[in-house]
Amino acid sequence: MNPKLVGAALCFVGASLLFSPSQSWGQSVARPGLLDLPISARFAGSAESMGAPLQATLGDALGQASLIDSTHAGQMHLAYVDYFAGTAMASVLYAHQPEQRKWLWHTGLRNLGYGTFTGRDPVGVETGSFSASDVAWVSGISLPLDSNLTVAATIWMGQSGLAERRSAFAQVDVSANYYRKDRQLRLAAMWRPWGGMHTANSTGSNGRFAPDMRLSLTKGFQNAPFVLYTTYDEMQQWDLAPEGYYDDTIDPLTGDTLSSGTWAFGDRLLRHLAIGTGLNISKNLAFRFGYHHRRRQELRLANAPGTSGFAWGLDFKVRRFHLSIARNTYHTAGASTHLSIRTRLTER
Repeated sequence: MNPKLVGAALCFVGASLLFSPSQSWGQSVARPGLLDLPISARFAGSAESMGAPLQATLGDALGQASLIDSTHAGQMHLAYVDYFAGTAMASVLYAHQPEQRKWLWHTGLRNLGYGTFTGRDPVGVETGSFSASDVAWVSGISLPLDSNLTVAATIWMGQSGLAERRSAFAQVDVSANYYRKDRQLRLAAMWRPWGGMHTANSTGSNGRFAPDMRLSLTKGFQNAPFVLYTTYDEMQQWDLAPEGYYDDTIDPLTGDTLSSGTWAFGDRLLRHLAIGTGLNISKNLAFRFGYHHRRRQELRLANAPGTSGFAWGLDFKVRRFHLSIARNTYHTAGASTHLSIRTRLTER
């Protein structure tokens, strides 16, 4: 793929979203789930804390494109997620490095299916069944600036469908990572500055995606088989709690003031953080575990919180195939199952 072509596409999407004459682009709309849900089993198994792994795989590039390096050239990554209640997601990604070039390009497809639903008219009479899904093409370029620093840019272009309604969307990601092998330290950042959606014959779903930024840090140790992960997301907004969450309340019977009992600063900080750890059991076997505070606070049941917000994952190798599996618990009602397979199609 010609890097000038990808660069031109990135510029075109960014300009079209920034300078569209339609007034509807001034409003903010939610991103399709396909752009936010974790597809990589490694990332999901760490509760989305492993945004900067020391030993990156091609699948990690699904959330952080700057992690792609020359060792991933010629590899293909397949992923499948059994999300929840019939919702499933699948993706394929391939990386290539042209001869005598420092940069690599990656391209692939991702699909999120929400299942089949029964349609009804205003009086409740069945009108047949319909499906809903998101599908997107992704492509981008990563470029190592030196032995420690790599930058990347990625473009997403796709379509959301719900019965007869169709929406087109696009997004640009910009990322960078800094790696110190001697200190077993990696710092990665991802910024989503541009993106938006347009729905034909419907102005309600037209608008831009709110820009966001994520910062990830991983630290390993020379004489220990484990690593520590942390990710700080939604950096553009400090308070992620519902409005009034930390306010005191009034007892309706006694009129006494009841304290919320929550340390506001600490809870606000933790809602941005996902933390995790990985244990390298052997050369071909690794285990990871993670905790996502915001997910637990928002989705747990007060009287039965269970393991909401926790996740675990396992990596192992069988011949030429590297497999990863993860379970990510969103709430008491169920957890998502992630499966990833990667292999090399061509020699480096």
